Amino acid sequence: MEKMFQDYQDVAEFRMIYIREAHASDSNRPVRYAKEKGIKQQTKYDDRCTTAKMLIDDKQLTMPFLVDSMDNKTNEAYAAHPDRVFVVDTSGKIVVAAGRGPFGFKPGLENAKKWLAEYEKKNPASKSEKDGASKDRPAKSDGKGDGKGDEKKPTGEKKDSVEKTESPSNKKSGKGGSTLTEAVSN
Repeated sequence: MEKMFQDYQDVAEFRMIYIREAHASDSNRPVRYAKEKGIKQQTKYDDRCTTAKMLIDDKQLTMPFLVDSMDNKTNEAYAAHPDRVFVVDTSGKIVVAAGRGPFGFKPGLENAKKWLAEYEKKNPASKSEKDGASKDRPAKSDGKGDGKGDEKKPTGEKKDSVEKTESPSNKKSGKGGSTLTEAVSN
């Protein structure tokens, strides 16, 4: 996922969303990584953010990272557990929806990469207009809050390394609406 972000960050906006832990050390199906790192199923939001930050640091991730709320609304809206890959176009339509992980994850990444490569071919200006809007893609947020390129700028107040933001609604399934998530900065 990080490689795809590096390859296509000028073509699309990326968000990784940390949802409830699929294989925590205290779960029925713990994985070695969770046992080694002491990752337990979180019961408090701060613990979920701490685990997400540990993952970001450990895997040296640079893409924008969001953390689902403790009511798991984003996870439920996208049926994201245990892991899932989605591409949502600028109209809000889900254009790639990978099968549920772990078996759907790799094919999902491949389908997302294929879609992004095709999009880039059809919209060659998207790469050259790195921070500006193209015909089919809104401008990326410049973080200045001046209205230029802030279409997807997170809302809310910043506290330490966590910023509150609204997640997209699931237009394909009709589920969702906005759910509170927080961005964990690197």
